[in-house]
Amino acid sequence: MRLPIDTSRLQFLVVAGAEPLKQYEEGKPRESWAPRVDPNGEVLWRVQLVALGEGVAEIIRVAVAGDPHVSQGEMVRAEGMTAQAWEMDGRSGMAFRAAAIRSANTRTGGEKAAA
Repeated sequence: MRLPIDTSRLQFLVVAGAEPLKQYEEGKPRESWAPRVDPNGEVLWRVQLVALGEGVAEIIRVAVAGDPHVSQGEMVRAEGMTAQAWEMDGRSGMAFRAAAIRSANTRTGGEKAAA
């Protein structure tokens, strides 16, 4: 089950540029793995962010469909974020997904905010 996250009281800082996610293919080197895609066929990208809120910070990796075109050091908004717990081969964690990751200096319509 994907659980929605209210990001209205959080800030996000990009700590590593976006990279396309790869689909694991047994017996093949990682460089030759095909890109992972969402149900609509759009390539999934992963962005490493620092989530800042209420005096704490945590580094998280967030998947998003399509290249978000964000850079290291940029403040961003994570829209439509969800979390899903996972467990595999004795390991477990939390997977984060966002509908969109946009520059905090960009309005939803794509126009830059006044400086």
